[in-house]
Amino acid sequence: MTLRARALIGTFIIVASAASGCGRRMDVAAVRGALAPDSREAFDLVVALQRLDGRAETDWARAEQLCRGLKWSRCDRPALEEMQRHSQLPGAARKDHLAAAALAVADLTWAFGSEDAARKMFRTELDRIPESDGPRRARVFVRFGVIDSNFDGQAALFAQACVADPNVCDRDRLMQVAQHEVRARFVPPGNVVPLYFGGHPAIPGRN
Repeated sequence: MTLRARALIGTFIIVASAASGCGRRMDVAAVRGALAPDSREAFDLVVALQRLDGRAETDWARAEQLCRGLKWSRCDRPALEEMQRHSQLPGAARKDHLAAAALAVADLTWAFGSEDAARKMFRTELDRIPESDGPRRARVFVRFGVIDSNFDGQAALFAQACVADPNVCDRDRLMQVAQHEVRARFVPPGNVVPLYFGGHPAIPGRN
């Protein structure tokens, strides 16, 4: 067997192990290895906040250290507690540990990540989520639109959300979805209603 074939088999085993949780305790190392490289450091923060490493209590000092390593603007205790609430792994998704971890990373990054981190997360999520899952892809496009500062860019991204999920084509419904995502975003940009819906330009310092 060639070295390339062995490497491919090894990669498959890691992904299969990470994805087939079936109710078992998460193999943190396997899941981390299967995540997109840009997601791994944020996943370390999820692990610390959700005690996926088996700790009895949250190590807030380590969580703060990991957060500051990400260079996010808020790593204070109240922010970390909010991050903990926004990075919980949904019960049903625990059967697929890799999908659950990716979703937790995406939600955590949307809540407190920098603009650069959020934009990388959008691309990772669009690569990960199949086109058959329109609602989840639409949510990513809405988030992308909310964080975009350009009116035309917002319009184009919201149009892509409509293509992915016709349920958000109605302007009022789309605005409700966008407002929900704005409320889930705690740092600028993206934490105010976008201009597309008659909102205000980004307000420096709003947190």
